[in-house]
Amino acid sequence: MSRISISKPFRWLCMRAALVCAMTVCLALVSAVRAEAQSPLARVKALGLEKMTVGRVTVHFASTDLKRANQLATLTESAAAFLEKELGTSFDLSLAVLGPVDWFSEYPGIPYAIPWESTPDRLIMMPSSLREGLLIRGPSELDDRRRVDFVLLHEYGHLAARDYFRSDSDPEYLASVPWFEELLATYFGYAFVYSSDSAWAEAARRDWLGEVKAFTPREVSLDWSFMSDLPGPEIARTYGWYQVMLNLRVADIYEQRGLGFLRELKEELPWNDSHNWTTASLFPLLEKVSPGFDHWAESLQSIYGKQGKGN
Repeated sequence: MSRISISKPFRWLCMRAALVCAMTVCLALVSAVRAEAQSPLARVKALGLEKMTVGRVTVHFASTDLKRANQLATLTESAAAFLEKELGTSFDLSLAVLGPVDWFSEYPGIPYAIPWESTPDRLIMMPSSLREGLLIRGPSELDDRRRVDFVLLHEYGHLAARDYFRSDSDPEYLASVPWFEELLATYFGYAFVYSSDSAWAEAARRDWLGEVKAFTPREVSLDWSFMSDLPGPEIARTYGWYQVMLNLRVADIYEQRGLGFLRELKEELPWNDSHNWTTASLFPLLEKVSPGFDHWAESLQSIYGKQGKGN
């Protein structure tokens, strides 16, 4: 077999092209790794948006969304001031009020306009638009705004709960009892709404009752592991139903116990071991603090479905 002869200049060009190609691929991989490693707050700052501070809240936003950004920052600051006065929680945080073009999520499958929070960054992501998204259902613009704003307060509640129960440094905080983590987050948010705007609290409760009655998940259980086997659209609706069901439980407890419920939880529960809790081990503790949890779980089973407490 004859050997093909390649001139030195051509060989050099081939080698140079290969080197450039390899460098390009490496740079692309490095950029991808850096982007993946970049924190949500760093990604928000990289957008180069406008920024302002309202009390302890720094909000990032496009110039066209100034009014909405100011509304959300003011609401968050008011909730933070209330909870600092009543419970002693105190921390700075950031909001990102983004349109569809700039929106991103750390959680796969979450569409635009579903708020979420990043605990390490103390960052809450909020949609700038009140015209699109799963939370925009009417019947009025006020109802839509309240629905979106309450999710903001719920996400703030996640941060406040970690601060109040001193679980900021535990990445597995309540990992085995996600329903309880969601209940606590709602409790912090609902406490502010109930104390500051009774009409909003009443409207929210009516809205939640309607949502619970409009849909029944295939399983009713505080063991949420079954959700991983559900198809995408059903997961979203099922998870939403559980959130609303927990909201109603919070409203019931708050009207009886107020913030005393959170204060007693802080004193009575073994928070240093919270990452090892299970629903079965947690219920006796909750029953001691606020009798009625057992009855509530059993009522879920009798009214809605096949299972109750779960494991």
